[in-house]
Amino acid sequence: MVVNLYSFQKKKNSTKQPTITDATTLTSVQLKDDTGIMNPVLLINPNNAALPVPFVPSGFNYAHIPSFGRYYFVTDWTWKTGLWECALSVDVLASFRTAIGNTSAYVERSAYASNGDIIDNLYPAKTDVQITSATIATSWANVAPSGGCYVLGLINYQPANHIGAVTYYAMTSANLNSLLAFLFSNNIYQAGSITEIGEDLFKSLFNPFQYVVSCMWFPAAASTYGSTQTTVKVGYWDTGVRAYSVDALVDVRFITGTIPQHPQAAARGAFLNYAPYTRITLFCPPFGEVPIDATFTRTGMYLYSKVCIDTITGQATLRVAFRAETSFPYSAKPCIEKTCMMGVPIQLAQVLSDYSGAVNTLTGSVSGGVAGAVMGIIGATVQSAVASQAPKVSTNGANGSFVNFALEPNLVVEHMLLVDEDNADLGRPLMETRTINTVPGYIKCAEAHFAGNCFDAEKDAVNNFMVNGFFYE
Repeated sequence: MVVNLYSFQKKKNSTKQPTITDATTLTSVQLKDDTGIMNPVLLINPNNAALPVPFVPSGFNYAHIPSFGRYYFVTDWTWKTGLWECALSVDVLASFRTAIGNTSAYVERSAYASNGDIIDNLYPAKTDVQITSATIATSWANVAPSGGCYVLGLINYQPANHIGAVTYYAMTSANLNSLLAFLFSNNIYQAGSITEIGEDLFKSLFNPFQYVVSCMWFPAAASTYGSTQTTVKVGYWDTGVRAYSVDALVDVRFITGTIPQHPQAAARGAFLNYAPYTRITLFCPPFGEVPIDATFTRTGMYLYSKVCIDTITGQATLRVAFRAETSFPYSAKPCIEKTCMMGVPIQLAQVLSDYSGAVNTLTGSVSGGVAGAVMGIIGATVQSAVASQAPKVSTNGANGSFVNFALEPNLVVEHMLLVDEDNADLGRPLMETRTINTVPGYIKCAEAHFAGNCFDAEKDAVNNFMVNGFFYE
């Protein structure tokens, strides 16, 4: 029979075939007795004219027998009675390359094609964690107390914009100073056109702060909460101080920013942008630290979170959401909600009657910031107003903190880095049914049912290579 011998380099688990032009072709080669097709033994005469001189059998490691329609690995050369015995073992992948290439199978891993959304557990993560701090945008960050506004709830006879029995006004720090000056000055006595009792007794008996329900500072301009300016009325008095009448009971703001992608995601797959390889923490004062499930970034890598602020109570709700940066905002998918106190409650003094005549000092004052400034104004004004009658002072409400608004919001993203990969030899996840010849290179199938025209043992060998990984070359 005709036998083609080769000096050929190939992987054991490869379909690669040698080029016929590289063959040393021998004719009239005999088979050893009691040999088979899958593992034949050839008898080679060293004096065959087709062989090189001198003949070194170890230089040939591969063979093709056209009559059998198969390629073989040379497993050994043995010298016996003047002949070389060449032991062969069938190379099923090269022999049935065409049939394998036409086979449809569920490809688990491939070096040619992959799905980056599938988590690849083949490569372990290193202890090396890359931490990135991304800047996010909020409208209240670094808003100084002087740049915000005060929302006061007052009981009065204002006919419009009542919420129950209370009217709410948004005013600047200057507006608030003017209002306090009015309430603690002679104007309040004169504005009432009172002649039956003296001014000193009037101030002792009447407390204008009993009409003050609340005072809340917000990190926004006063015009944010209303469109119409009107004069502020406290109880029965028209103070003449102008402020915005609150008509926006809910103030809607947004937190925006772009989530940094995992440094290895572009090359190895988008799955690295999600847990457990990526951890995201939103640090957004005054909401504090908000851990975010990175799975939700599947919607998009753009943070678009709505914040709804209750103008009356100062309570705020943060709804963290993500979207694609170019999509319409309402396509954002929320993933977590958190509530906090956005407004800063400000202490206001309530002047109570003091019939003992004892001089009391202002207590419960706030130190520092605008809260302290407001109390300083009240204290200074009280000191001048009590020249005729010393009041007894009590406090109402709780002090908030301006510290949160001085802190920079940011997004902390922790990326766990994977060890180096070998895509050429190990592939990446594909998890799709493919025809083998459409995904050349390394392939590992989740299942294989090769149905080529070959022996049963050869089918088993092909199936075993397909599920354990082979190279279609």
